[in-house]
Amino acid sequence: MKRSSLSPDLQRKLDRLFRRAPVLRLGADGRLVVFSDLHLGDGGGNDDFRKNAGLFLACLRRHYLAQGFILALNGDIEELARFSLSRIATRWLDVYALWAEFASRNALFKLVGNHDLALLRRRPGELPFPVSESLRVEMGEKRLWLFHGHQTSRLNWAFQTLGTLFLRWLLHPLGIGNYTVARSSRRRFRVEKRAYLYARTRKLVAMIGHTHRPLFESLPRLDTVKIEIENLCRRYPAAAAGEKRELEKRLARLKEEYVGLQRRERPRRRESLYHQGPLLPCLFNSGCGIGRHGITALEFAGGRAALVYWFDRNRSEKYIEAEGYAPQQLDDSDYYRVVLKEEDLDYIFTRINLLG
Repeated sequence: MKRSSLSPDLQRKLDRLFRRAPVLRLGADGRLVVFSDLHLGDGGGNDDFRKNAGLFLACLRRHYLAQGFILALNGDIEELARFSLSRIATRWLDVYALWAEFASRNALFKLVGNHDLALLRRRPGELPFPVSESLRVEMGEKRLWLFHGHQTSRLNWAFQTLGTLFLRWLLHPLGIGNYTVARSSRRRFRVEKRAYLYARTRKLVAMIGHTHRPLFESLPRLDTVKIEIENLCRRYPAAAAGEKRELEKRLARLKEEYVGLQRRERPRRRESLYHQGPLLPCLFNSGCGIGRHGITALEFAGGRAALVYWFDRNRSEKYIEAEGYAPQQLDDSDYYRVVLKEEDLDYIFTRINLLG
């Protein structure tokens, strides 16, 4: 029988983490962007962040800083499993300088993940920015909770630290890359399910990283595409001839995307429903900053939540001409921002409060 609730020990652990979290009170005009899993290295061939560094710096400075966003970095920002903090900070001086500009406006919140957990052991004066394990965001009566996601594991601090040492001192010298939860669909699902069950119980929105899989309203992209396909197929029989041609183009594109996502999810992918009853929109995931073609992030502004994708058109033009999307060019650069999905926060919390 599948467990549909958290174990008492894990429930208490997450409750303690929630109570200890610093609180950010975001007003009606407040803007928040969440990134996670940047995995900054030393700039060498094993640095996963390097390929998206220019894109990240550009969107951060010319979009989010310029528009007054608060920046939340939700764990696994530095890749301390393979590199020392001094080597990372020396290589990415421009990134740290930009974060310092957010910090000077009291607009930077930096959280730890399992790959940079050791930051919590440093004295405050040894770090360029304060760090915490999680962050509570309050928008009136709406409660959002940011934590990386590794905290849903029953493994203790000592075991997770040993895993990091194993990666740095054994696997990395051998040229073996990280083995993360993102590589296992079963482990991803387990993290998501536990975070979902906690958020559902406490009637809040949980925002995690860790799995590198973007989620919006508790749904991964694969399920969102499936729903889009079903809705378009329902519209097709009653559509006019011209509209049918447009629907055919969109369905062809979505089918291609669905097949690709299904292949990447691997054959043993589980169903993405986390419990019996209606699926609540209480789990979000910012994805990661080391995607092959770009970076995903979560935005909260103007009473709405959005999952956005930043990409370099020199590496991918997937969304440039795609029907149903409106990519926005960043000034005169080759960088673009596209909203993959967005929703009104009042609607999200209405579903959480009334159906939970």
